[in-house]
Amino acid sequence: MLGVLVLARLINAVAMKRRSRKGWKGVKEEGVYGDLLVLLSQDRWIRMRGLVDDLKTVASGQWLRDETAMESFAVGFATLLVYGTTVLGFNASTLGNLLVACLLVVSAGLLALCNSMTGCLQMFDCVVRAEGKAKKYARRLDLAKELIEMSGRDDWAIDLGLIVPDKGPREAVML
Repeated sequence: MLGVLVLARLINAVAMKRRSRKGWKGVKEEGVYGDLLVLLSQDRWIRMRGLVDDLKTVASGQWLRDETAMESFAVGFATLLVYGTTVLGFNASTLGNLLVACLLVVSAGLLALCNSMTGCLQMFDCVVRAEGKAKKYARRLDLAKELIEMSGRDDWAIDLGLIVPDKGPREAVML
């Protein structure tokens, strides 16, 4: 049973590795630094800073290409192998089933421990990590004003609809 589960995991890992090849990410902009403001769920925002090529690598395009027919077959076969271990489990002794259950619980615990201790994300030879503590804002406008002060410009905040322009006639925006 354990060998079958390991084989299924290996098949899925190989298929995922094959699908996660770096694709086209736009025109190269070597040595240019940039900022990227990303809206997450529940009105949470992150600001990513770094080389523009690295920002495009981790934040744009498709990370996983579509499965080929062979990869789809292999992943389906691995899924069937996992289901098959359930059938094999009925033939194992009570002690054997208890051992497998303990190994699965320990494996899940170790995975949770590793995930909680991970301080960065590595993707396509780029590393993304948080700097400092998360900061809470009473209003979205406070966030916008702070970022405008840091960047020295407000055109991006107007385009995102975070602020309205102070001067000049206000025109309706057509979407």
